[in-house]
Amino acid sequence: MKKFCFLSSKRILAAVLSVSLLASPVLMPSESLVVRADNTAVQKKIAKPVIKEISNDYKGLTIYWKTASGAKEYRIFRRRRNADPFELIAVVSGDERSYTDSDAMKEGGIYTYMIKGADGATESEESEPKTASRFLVSKVRFKVKYAQKSAREMQKMINDFRTGKDTWCWNTTNTQKVYTQGIGKLAYDYNLEKVAMTRAAEIALKFGHERPNGKTCFTAMSDEGYKFTYAGENIAYGYKTAKKAFEAFQETNQYYSGQGHRRNMLNTNYNVCAIGHTKVNGVHYWVQLFAYTTEDSDYTKTVSTTKNVSLYVSADDLSSYKKSLKSLGATIKDYAPGTVTWVDIQAEKKKATLFYNKSIGASGYEIYRSNSKKTGYKKVGTVKNQLKLEYTDKKLARKKKYYYYIVPYRVAHDEKIYGKKSAIKMVKTN
Repeated sequence: MKKFCFLSSKRILAAVLSVSLLASPVLMPSESLVVRADNTAVQKKIAKPVIKEISNDYKGLTIYWKTASGAKEYRIFRRRRNADPFELIAVVSGDERSYTDSDAMKEGGIYTYMIKGADGATESEESEPKTASRFLVSKVRFKVKYAQKSAREMQKMINDFRTGKDTWCWNTTNTQKVYTQGIGKLAYDYNLEKVAMTRAAEIALKFGHERPNGKTCFTAMSDEGYKFTYAGENIAYGYKTAKKAFEAFQETNQYYSGQGHRRNMLNTNYNVCAIGHTKVNGVHYWVQLFAYTTEDSDYTKTVSTTKNVSLYVSADDLSSYKKSLKSLGATIKDYAPGTVTWVDIQAEKKKATLFYNKSIGASGYEIYRSNSKKTGYKKVGTVKNQLKLEYTDKKLARKKKYYYYIVPYRVAHDEKIYGKKSAIKMVKTN
């Protein structure tokens, strides 16, 4: 079976511009003053930021925005309900174009964001707010056998095809063979090969041009920092050799609707290619990637061994993958909340009140107590509200030492995901 995907010049160019803004800091000129004819100084206005998108990621919701002229920093605000005021949650450098909110971890939770550009006490207008729903992204780890020696053999087949006499595809009405003119050989891109290997592992889990994390296949390139103007992808499974897979991609005996892979291989917009090949549970998976890039890549040795790989899977799909993941011997891990830090413990005659700081990404807290610092801890209470930052332990003995630590948790897939336990703190009752 095989599938292809191609991004048009217009769409991929827009994506590349977005990636460039996110990956390459844009240095803004120094703030200046404008002087009128009457020598009155007027401070330059800071442009209003524009939020481009909000993405669900393993570590939380990631907000992306466009450059705001004159901004030396960006102030990110969030609210959880329309009736709530916006709360300042972060301040980042003016070189940044994204921020990941690791506190936005409630499954199905709705979060609205707003951004201001600033230079000291001067702020821009508020950006238009943008809302996103949080769905969980889990980390999945399993073993994949790579066979990149055979994968690289396909480059010669592609180039022989592109420079041979059969560079034709059917027109849309299947009445005429249209030959590609001025086509040349593709260089092998070893940086792009890393992406192809990632995609080859991903299609073993989810066969399609949408990645297991719910994003388009081309985000695998941007995730690696790969810079390109055009890109295309062909995928297939079940073919044991590079030759068999390539022949399937050629689609010589297909009509127009069945020659998408063929048109991708004969596309004149590309100057490089890379191939990924994996074997998972006895099944072979193949990925052809094509791109136009101006970046260089250095030779790397072929990978022909079994490796543990980590992929990210959206919660919407995780339940449907569980049977496949079990057969792969995969482990599933969800992002844990941040560690709790102490504020204080106040003791009275027969009780102690614990005060602590909020754990980022937590749903609540479990309180553990012991009469000994090193052993014997038992859970004595649970706080089910992330924002309730105190707990009173009652019915204690008088004039006795007690030791406590706190474990934050959040709920994912109806199970508790625990963060690291806090430091131990001692209190002596009155």
